This record gives sequence, structure tokens and C-alpha cells, in this order.
Amino acid sequence: MAAEEAAGEAAAAAPGEAAPRRWLTWKRAVAGLALLTLGAGAMAYLQRDRIAPEVADGLRATIGDERTARVEGWFFAIEDRVQKARYRLLGSETNPFATEEVRVSYVARTPPRTVVVWAGTRGVDRGANPDAFLPVPMTFPKTRQLRANPEPGEGTWSTAGLPRTTPSDPLMAKTFFRPDPSRPYALVGVLLVDVRRVRLHLVAGTVDPGGSRGVKGPGTIPAEDVPRLVAAWNGGFKGDHGNFGMVAHGKEFQRLRNGLATVCTKKDGTFVMGEYGRDLAWDPERMEACRQNAVLLVDRGEVSRRTAEGNDTWGYVQVNSSEFITWRSAIGVTKDGNLLVAAGNSLSAETLAKALWAAGAEYAMQLDINSPYVLTSLFFPQPDGSVKPERFMEAMPDAPGRFLRTQERDFMYLVLDESRYR
Repeated sequence: MAAEEAAGEAAAAAPGEAAPRRWLTWKRAVAGLALLTLGAGAMAYLQRDRIAPEVADGLRATIGDERTARVEGWFFAIEDRVQKARYRLLGSETNPFATEEVRVSYVARTPPRTVVVWAGTRGVDRGANPDAFLPVPMTFPKTRQLRANPEPGEGTWSTAGLPRTTPSDPLMAKTFFRPDPSRPYALVGVLLVDVRRVRLHLVAGTVDPGGSRGVKGPGTIPAEDVPRLVAAWNGGFKGDHGNFGMVAHGKEFQRLRNGLATVCTKKDGTFVMGEYGRDLAWDPERMEACRQNAVLLVDRGEVSRRTAEGNDTWGYVQVNSSEFITWRSAIGVTKDGNLLVAAGNSLSAETLAKALWAAGAEYAMQLDINSPYVLTSLFFPQPDGSVKPERFMEAMPDAPGRFLRTQERDFMYLVLDESRYR
């Protein structure tokens, strides 16, 4: 009997001993799953700029544009809070161009200038100073101060680290602004370009903006333009996101509409910007291409009141996307007619407009938004005739060589062209 009881106790003990082992196994499994989830989440966060477009497109196909826009709005709000908390704890960069890498720009030696002068008569000096015939260098626009205590370099034009540029012969200049007092970490980099020495090109992507209409663009920079590349940057919204107009390459990708911010390139190498139907209109005899995107950020030298509007003014949904705090990009033109290219993080439409206004824009228009899409690349000429791409701002997420590949979305680029430099 005692033996049977002992055996029963042993049998009863066995399950009791197994239970902790099973419990430990489950705890390990849950812990492992949690670690995997955290790891996947961390990887997803680190790669968010790459996966965000695919996720957004998938959501639009599943839950529709309106709900996707609301999800994006929640994400932007959360990310904005994270940025604010990070700034309070760790601070942030105060100069978007700060980098430990020294950029060395190869500047080709300018060929000797041939100056033809009338020889005159005996006793008259027949000499002429060739420098007297050189074009007047670009004049930098006067900037406006947005903050009582600007950071070093804020609002001051600099020619450092830019391609084909020297202090005495500036093709480009750059500066930055912090347009949002509640977000000191929001930095807008602005590139100024002498339009007498470049030619602007608008390129439609293979998918956008004409994909919904079955109109495809080349999406590439012609090979003959690559050695003369100066800069390239993203275009506007996708075709379905506002149906903002574009005409280029002899095709209509989206219909041009009155009242929208528009940039048009001309066959003589110049460009114009303004409100379509008021300041400019399509002229097939004189124009090569036009691109529209939303309404003007800066209109006739003033920040547009419409920067605070929501609904479909700034996109394709009944959600106030003008208030999305995210990466944004824009182009503008100064009163002298020179080109401004701008981009920055943690911006609304209004704060982006303020930065362009501070840089001296007479007109300015927003281009694409969100970090996966916003990119400005500079191209530095090399002794072998090739070009080396670099980001305009170090914080821009994508590879600077992106525009050397075929693009699904439209973009813009500049090539060196000094035929009008007089």
C-alpha cells in the first residue's frame, strides 16, 4: 500500500514538475515574440522612408484615399510629438548644411575670352581690359529675419560647398531659416541659382502625373545633359492627388487649370512662375513645359493667405493637409528673376511659405511633401567629365544619385547653359 501511495505521489509530482517547464517555455516564446516585434518595429522605423510609399499605396487600395489621409495625419502628429520630445531631451542640429565631409568642387578652367575692340586712331589707347566686358555677378536678394536670435549663418547667403561656384564667380548660393518658433528644429534650406547660367527642365515620370490617364513620360535625364548637370529635385504630387496640371514632351499628362501655382519653361531657355490664368498661360509657340501644384505659397512678394486652407487646396482629400507637419519642398523666383529651390523638415504649408518669403521670393509654389519624396541633389563635375551627386541637405533621406535613374514620378533638373550669360 505504501508503495502504491509513493508511486501515486511520484506520478502526481511529475505533472507538477512539468508545469513550470511549460510556463518557462511560454514565457520565453512570448519574450522572443516581443523582441522580434520590437526589432521589426525598429527596423521598420529606420526604413520608414523606404517602406512608407508602399504602405500608403496599399492602404489607399484597401481603405480609400480619405481614410488613408487621416491615418497619415495621425502618423505625422505622432512623429511631430516624438520630434518635440527628442529636441527637449537631446537638442538638434542648427545648420542643415553642417557636415564633417569636406566637399571639393572641381571647377574647370574658363577658356580665354576673346575681346574685339576698334583700334581707333593714332594717339588713342587701343588697349581694352577684358574684365570690363564680363557679366555682372549675381546679386543676392536681401533676406528677412524670422527670429529675434538667428543662428550663425541663418539668413546669410553662402557659396561654400556648391558645384561650379566660387566666391568671385557664384553660380549658386545657399542659406537656411527656422520659420516655426514652436519647432526650433524645423530647418529650411534654400538654394539660390543664377538663371542666366542654367536651363531648367521639367521631366514627367513613367507613372506620374499622367498614369491615371494612360500618358507616360520618359522619367530620365537625357545622356547628353548629364555632364552639364547642376542640380535636380522632386516634382509635384501624384497625378490623382489633386490632378494638378502638367504639359511636357509634347504631351498633356494632366490638364492645366486656372488659379493654380504654375512654373513654365520656355524655348529660349528662360522660365516663368505665377498663377495660371492670371500671370501666365500655355503658349505652344514659346513654351516647352508647364507644371502645376496647389496654389501659390508666396504671391507678389507676400505670404499667401491660402496657406492656411485645407480641403482640396493642398491635395486630393477633405483633410487639411496644409497642417501636416512633415518634409516639404518648393521652388520660387526672386524679384530679379533668379531661381530658389527649398526644402525642409517638420513644416506646414504656412511655415514653408514664410521661409521662401524670408529668402526673397516674389513667387513660390509647393512641390511634393513627405520625406520619401523630398530630395534635392547637387552634381559636382569631376576631372574625367562625370558628375558626382551629393545631397543639398545632409538630413535628406534618399540617395543623391536617384535622379540619374529612371523615375516613376516627375522631377526637375538644371544644366549649365551660359549662352544667355551677358
